[in-house]
Amino acid sequence: MTLRKLPHALYYLLELLMLLSWFILISTFSYSFKLQTATLFVVLFFYCALGIFHHKMHHTAKAKIVLEYILVSLVILASFLFVNIGKI
Repeated sequence: MTLRKLPHALYYLLELLMLLSWFILISTFSYSFKLQTATLFVVLFFYCALGIFHHKMHHTAKAKIVLEYILVSLVILASFLFVNIGKI
């Protein structure tokens, strides 16, 4: 099976697992705000990369879709920083 023939649900499952894994990682690194932030940046980078890769493989990658992945990542980052503003 090639990457192009993987079902859409598998890509969405991978994105969900990446975001859930971050929540598990921050509970592990709850003592270090810098480590939490670093893991968030890595997870959000791979979230964007996987989403863009998925759309590029299916020829549906447009500027609007790329912008959507970036904006969703920024909302997650802003939410994290807002909740943890006292640690900055």
